[in-house]
Amino acid sequence: MEEVTYYLKQPQKDKTPSTQKETLVYLFFSYGYFEIDSKGKKKYIRLKYSTGRRIFPYLWNITTQRARSTQKTDYRNLNSYLDNLENLIKGIYHKNRNASPSRLRELLDIELKGGGKDKINLNNYIEKYLDEIKEGTRLTTKGEKYKPGTVKSFKSFQSIFNRFQTKENRKYDFEEITMSFYHSFTGYLTDKNYSPNTIGRHIKQLKIILRAAREEGLHKNIEIDNKAFKTLTKKVENIYLNEDEIKKLYSLDLSDKPNYDLARDVFLVGCYTAQRYSDYSTLNENNIKNGFIELIQKKTQEKVIIPIRPELNAILDKYNNRLPKTYVQKVNDYIKKIGAIAEISEIIQTENTKGGAIVKKDIPKYNLIKTHTARRSGATNMYLAGIPSIDIMKITGHRTESEFLKYIKVTKEETAHNLANHPYFKPAPIEETDNKSTNNT
Repeated sequence: MEEVTYYLKQPQKDKTPSTQKETLVYLFFSYGYFEIDSKGKKKYIRLKYSTGRRIFPYLWNITTQRARSTQKTDYRNLNSYLDNLENLIKGIYHKNRNASPSRLRELLDIELKGGGKDKINLNNYIEKYLDEIKEGTRLTTKGEKYKPGTVKSFKSFQSIFNRFQTKENRKYDFEEITMSFYHSFTGYLTDKNYSPNTIGRHIKQLKIILRAAREEGLHKNIEIDNKAFKTLTKKVENIYLNEDEIKKLYSLDLSDKPNYDLARDVFLVGCYTAQRYSDYSTLNENNIKNGFIELIQKKTQEKVIIPIRPELNAILDKYNNRLPKTYVQKVNDYIKKIGAIAEISEIIQTENTKGGAIVKKDIPKYNLIKTHTARRSGATNMYLAGIPSIDIMKITGHRTESEFLKYIKVTKEETAHNLANHPYFKPAPIEETDNKSTNNT
């Protein structure tokens, strides 16, 4: 049986009426629609639809799912709209009983806009886009659901875009995303001390959303294709720990600091496996098979098989092949302090952009160590040890050699020393011939 319910996007129950902000009203339509997941189980999916209408939470009646009317405010028009919307979605459903939630959304859009998709504005579309990637009704170009981290990143863009619009005291629509907007928006982010890479990421997300809307026929803005409407990027100083530095960490006696001891061990597992923290921090006995570590990478769903070094084997034995639960923030904090104890203190010059100006800083290497340094260290040290790139990629999960070579951190000096040991640079000595001896007599 079909059912329509209304909920507020931000109920703000912890705030007093005077501090509350208007929030969107969402329609949820349940009608028994389900899909079969990879385990053969039913997964019920309902339609979530933004009504585009807002209300202060304290004026919302949770029981009736309608607005309260007071002497100062009259929400009769809103309640009438919600009544009509409920009848409309039910009517659409009765004519399209086998339709998926995403299809019902399209049909509802057509009814509400009279087929005029151009009436959907940019901010409504961003809201719709975020809902769809979160619910899994909009997939990536590879036909996969968006990762939670990607959804979170798009949500961050929306928050920043909204703050910018508040500062500008206007709402931007599709055709208003021009070069003038670009300069204003990037200038705003620069003034807020966002890094070039963060600014570039938000510009990239905006362009992705605008191109998706253009493909759906919602606008014809081509200014976003202008070369000057570019995604800013800046090389980040990503360090790696060499084998000697990793040995220093391994040799430390941290038995009197159990939190440090665990963080160091988990970090070293990352160095010896060249995996991401989400993978190397959760290793257990199920991953150990026939003397190898086997796992499916959470980010890419790639299966990797990793030989076990003696040091790695010792760490796994220490925890009975099941690493205790750790938290990335804590490991990031502890590993810097552990690096200082191990005297990994080479001075690294870094560059950051603050307010549009380049700021250079000399920072001890231990202050730059983080959980991802382990993966980069593992991959780089394998490369320096002479293991072919194609074999390392089978472990790291990189799909192209060009991306892999960008990822590892090898200086020109290290490359030269590595090549010096290659047979090409150590040819056999040239023997003197009998002819040469004859000619000299």
